[in-house]
Amino acid sequence: MFKIIDPLAERKIPYAAIFGNHDDEGTLSRKAQMSLYESLPYSLSEAGTTEIDGVGNYFVEVQAHSSKHSALTLYFLDTHSYSPDEAHYRGYDWLKPNQINWFKNTAETLKEPHSHYTHKHLNMAFIHIPLPEYADPNNDRVGNFTEPATSPAFNTHFKDALVEYDVKFVSCGHDHVNDFCALSKDAATGDPELWMCYAGGSGFGGYGGYNKYHRRLRVFEVDTNQARISTWKRLEYGDIGKRLDEQIIVDAGRVVPLQSANEE
Repeated sequence: MFKIIDPLAERKIPYAAIFGNHDDEGTLSRKAQMSLYESLPYSLSEAGTTEIDGVGNYFVEVQAHSSKHSALTLYFLDTHSYSPDEAHYRGYDWLKPNQINWFKNTAETLKEPHSHYTHKHLNMAFIHIPLPEYADPNNDRVGNFTEPATSPAFNTHFKDALVEYDVKFVSCGHDHVNDFCALSKDAATGDPELWMCYAGGSGFGGYGGYNKYHRRLRVFEVDTNQARISTWKRLEYGDIGKRLDEQIIVDAGRVVPLQSANEE
């Protein structure tokens, strides 16, 4: 943890963290690790309320450059580890109803203060285990879909809550050699409603590197004046200066369809 944080703290870069499914398989619990995160320089990480499932359900407000109001809200949720009901739902755990209710209540409460921002306020969400909708074969995609999306077998439909409360994209990790962004569309109208992105595998502590897949990370750039979100990947080696699969996923506060993203 200290090795990861050191280059950020040295450069005075604020950061926020959420847990993956392996993070509490060592000697420290999630609660103990989050207590460490909360004590470290430039950390914005929080344990969040103890009244709901998980450790690290919280949000961060990013203030506009020339305003006292929030221009961007980042939501972070704990996606836990393994299924609590292997007999019926094998694989990985899912976001619990009380977490989804917390998100909805929080987003509803923030509507009024966000309305005072003179530009278009943006919302983003970060989780570890991908939502079941990531694997929808009808999604438009940009990037590598190299392994199956290991989503929970039980769907609590958090994607619908994200769309309902105007979150424009959600980013996950978990599957080390997937790095795509997938576009979810409204079933009735076909309109774009949410980009669902993978971060790309950057660590050396797990599998990866096969099928000519270089380790990588995903970058998001937010223009709060234009209400625009761009994203791309950076490679560990090779053409490291290239912005791989660069695309605009949100523009003027609206989710951008795949064709428009490529044209940009």
